[in-house]
Amino acid sequence: MASQREQYTMGYGPAAVALMGARSAQTHAAFFVPHLKPGMKLLDCGCGPGSVTLGFAEIVAPGSAVGTDIEASQMLLATENAEKRRIANARFEAASIYELPFEDSSFDAVFMSALIGNLREPVRGMREAYRVLKPGGVIGVKEFDHGGDITYPLEPAMAKYDELYCRLRAENGHNGESGRMIGALLLEAGFRELTMTATYEILSDTKVLQGAAQVFIGLLAEGWSDAFTSRGWATVADIQAMREAWLRFAEFPGALFAAAWCEAVAWKAAR
Repeated sequence: MASQREQYTMGYGPAAVALMGARSAQTHAAFFVPHLKPGMKLLDCGCGPGSVTLGFAEIVAPGSAVGTDIEASQMLLATENAEKRRIANARFEAASIYELPFEDSSFDAVFMSALIGNLREPVRGMREAYRVLKPGGVIGVKEFDHGGDITYPLEPAMAKYDELYCRLRAENGHNGESGRMIGALLLEAGFRELTMTATYEILSDTKVLQGAAQVFIGLLAEGWSDAFTSRGWATVADIQAMREAWLRFAEFPGALFAAAWCEAVAWKAAR
């Protein structure tokens, strides 16, 4: 039976894509890069516009990197990005993490970022990754954990923004605090030799915060505003207050936004 298509809370508008596209293998996946070697075949599940996947492709060359995402438009964008960067050993294919179109034991390494927190059945997704990983292969998982986020100053309108975002995630069947769970989920899926780390993605520079504020405001325009108001969670005035609060936040001297991420590396037992 085909699985229910997951509803990605962030969406695929320009703001969401810009947020994903700013990530690189060298920074976003620094915890996983030491486990990669030239010649490996790597799978990046939920890769979005492919910015991290392309970094992996450069690292594992002359091996290859394959990126998958449920959103076909992201695969087209990722392919365009590969062509612009002249990276020939990466390819992209629309696919669900629940039903990967690959044979058993096809990859030396698997990576997932900001994917598990968007799944109704995270262990099922990890077990599918386990299936396509070769015995002795390695998996890297990075997941946000909004329970650890730090924002200062946090105006009431910004707190409401965060509350409604997490409420929308929950309605989609997703857990905004799944980062802390990834180690337990990996073990449940059959992986072993688990190691875990945690890190903060720090935004404090004024220009960076201004850009971040525009992304947060952009997400409202790309769908969250309608989602919040149509459900009766917020008024039009509430939405405007959120926009204004984010703009003030970006200009506040000493403002800090720190997004919490949990990271895990584990292995499929060798036969």
